[in-house]
Amino acid sequence: MRQYSSLANRANTRLPVVHMVAHQLCFTVHDVLTQLLISGQKASAFKSVIQFRDEADRSDLEKADDIFVWLEQSSRVDERANLLTTIVFPAVLGDMLHCFYEALEASRKGKLNITFMLVRKPLQESVFLLECIIANQHDFAQKLTSDPAKLYSQAAGGINVHNERIKKVLSALEEDHRFNAEYLARLRYDKEARDGFDGVCNKAMHLFATHKAIRTEPLNINFIFSDAGSMLTQWRYLYSRLPYLLVYIHCIVEHIFASIIPTDPAYLRNMDRRISALVILWWDSVEPLYAEPHLRNFVMKTRDSLFEHCRAAGYRAPSPSDLAEMADSGAYPGECEDFHDGAGI
Repeated sequence: MRQYSSLANRANTRLPVVHMVAHQLCFTVHDVLTQLLISGQKASAFKSVIQFRDEADRSDLEKADDIFVWLEQSSRVDERANLLTTIVFPAVLGDMLHCFYEALEASRKGKLNITFMLVRKPLQESVFLLECIIANQHDFAQKLTSDPAKLYSQAAGGINVHNERIKKVLSALEEDHRFNAEYLARLRYDKEARDGFDGVCNKAMHLFATHKAIRTEPLNINFIFSDAGSMLTQWRYLYSRLPYLLVYIHCIVEHIFASIIPTDPAYLRNMDRRISALVILWWDSVEPLYAEPHLRNFVMKTRDSLFEHCRAAGYRAPSPSDLAEMADSGAYPGECEDFHDGAGI
């Protein structure tokens, strides 16, 4: 697994040291999701087999112009939904990971306008599509088959609609104790919120913004004249919020992936320990001004879950040095360096 905790070659990065752990957390989530995608492809998990009921069934398919119409006409709504999920999921995930990778690399190089441009699509559109699969897989399949524009996040409705969808997703994930649906919706879609990506991403996308909440100031062009102080503020916001969103995305992807192909539980626990350890270490780098209560709750719940996980496995509660080792290898506190619960990547 790629490690960014030191970013030893400082000549190739402009990222302030204070944000290194957050950057590593973001890239660790990216790498875990990438490995899930690669392992699924190697296992041919994203291929579906349709069983014919009889020869007449086979004949009807051979005569059909569109397999998805045939699936609907033959009342195979479950098979259609599963087939579309296995086709769409890896494609959307791959595209999303490309966006996050380039966004993080741009951030490391100090190209923050590029970073915010690149995170907008996955946060608003790609994650929305994956949420739709979890919230109602049959509705997702019906819309994709008949009118894909209905799966465009911007046409879904206002903040309340996004909030209700995310509540359903968190309930399905059993993660409503760590994440807050209203806050997730605000971060991703509320243009008028001071604490939200929509406004800053739109400013990064456009030289001039006319919406009242993000209107470009006189004698200014969005992001073009960002000085060192502006960049520090942009980094602080990015690295105090993006880890929360990426861990949420990790939960979504893992949930959908598990519905397609089982994953080794030991491996998943190992990855979850790495991410949880980094979440706790990351929180120490978040400045008080950016320590939003929903984020604090997320960190505390993650900490409680990790500590209980360690105790249940027969190990002590992790110290800061244990957390650093766990972040790198997944090792339990005091566990032999050569023995890990599940293979690393």
